[in-house]
This record gives sequence, structure tokens and C-alpha cells, in this order.
Amino acid sequence: MKKYIYSSLMILLFSINQASAQKNLISNGGFEDGLNSWGAGNAKVTTVIQKSGEASLALVSYVKGKWEGIDQKVKLPKNSKAILVSGFYKMDEVEQGANAWNTAVIILEFTKGDAKLGDGIPIVEKTGTEDWINFKKNLRVPDEATGFRIMIALSESSGTFFVDDLTAKVISLDDFEKETAVSKTN
Repeated sequence: MKKYIYSSLMILLFSINQASAQKNLISNGGFEDGLNSWGAGNAKVTTVIQKSGEASLALVSYVKGKWEGIDQKVKLPKNSKAILVSGFYKMDEVEQGANAWNTAVIILEFTKGDAKLGDGIPIVEKTGTEDWINFKKNLRVPDEATGFRIMIALSESSGTFFVDDLTAKVISLDDFEKETAVSKTN
């Protein structure tokens, strides 16, 4: 009987661990494999400055008015209702361009096939100088979405923008609503 209870307990603990250990939908979000899995763009990988591991993304622009960035297209698992996007960024003397949105940005666009659904959703929009900052944002997945495109850029701004440990994980609607409620009270 004790053996049966012990076995059942182990299976339960393993199941709980698997449920909480969601897969990162973003490939190479730590930039350990260079720019593999990322679209063409004006980005570098640095092994000198990183939050963790051996590398991070570095975007550098000395002039305003030019988009410097990269992107990745990601397929969503079927029946995804919400995702949590998180990671770390660091900035060095990022100056706003001509418009308020010309900053260091991480933007997510939901997609249906190759078509964009709605407007891009800003995850990070910042200027200035900051050491490593942890960010996270819960997003409700539109019913018709089959994927998303995530962009990291200096949006016609100047300065240096580092990103590391970027993740996107499917979460339940319950977790989405809990986290959103906590965010609104803080």
C-alpha cells in the first residue's frame, strides 16, 4: 500500500512540474546561438555584456531616423488563449527620435498566417540608461491568431539596446486574469 501511495505521489509531482515548465516559444531567446532563428536585421551578439549565459543581443545606432532591429516569427500551439512574454533589457544612452514611439522597443504582433492581426503591442518602449531590467507582459491571444512576430529594435532612435533571456510561454486564461489583476494594482 505504501508503495502504491509513493508511486502515485511521484506521478502527481512529476505532472505538476511538467505543467508549470512550459516550453519557450521563442527560439534562441538567450542569443547563445548567435542570431540563429532570428530574421535578417542590423543586430550583433555580444559576449562581453549579458544577463546570463555567454551572450546577449546588442543593437547599436549612432544616428536617429533609422530602424535597427531584428524579428522572429513564431507559431502558436493550437487553442492558445494567452501568453506571457518576459526577459531582460539594458540600455545605454538611448535617445528618442522624432516621434514619441521612436525608442528602444520590443513589439509583438499577432498573426494569422502571414497577415498581421491588429496593431503591434509594445512590450518595452524606453529611452535613457538603465542596468538590466526584468520585464514581463501577459497578452490575450486573439481567437483567429495562429502565431506572432516579435520585434526588437531601436525604432529610429540612437543608443545601445541589449536584450537577453527572452521568453514567450503559453499560459492559461486563469493565470492571465490573475497576473493582469495584480499588474493593475501595482
